[in-house]
Amino acid sequence: MIERLLASPFPGSDELLAQLRHTTVDGGCHCGCATVNLSVDRAGAAPAPVISAAPVSADISDGDTYTGVVLLVNSGFLSCLEVYSIGEPVRRLPPPHAIWPRPAA
Repeated sequence: MIERLLASPFPGSDELLAQLRHTTVDGGCHCGCATVNLSVDRAGAAPAPVISAAPVSADISDGDTYTGVVLLVNSGFLSCLEVYSIGEPVRRLPPPHAIWPRPAA
């Protein structure tokens, strides 16, 4: 999912992609949704020069529900893959091929 979000070039996307091999999931949301917190081993990764704390997102709609994902960055490092919806919480991430990234302008 994160690789798909980073497939659309934007300032810092290459550095965030390089951080993935140093990134682990560090918990999730307490509501039971698919949001995950991320932790980057900063000793092995360089910060990304992003222009926003939410440099890329994607909207997903299956006609009945509206869902989205946002990649969050803190101090240039991956920090969260947030999944949101209007209505019921999203319990599972959509398949990567179902999302179309939208970098922040």
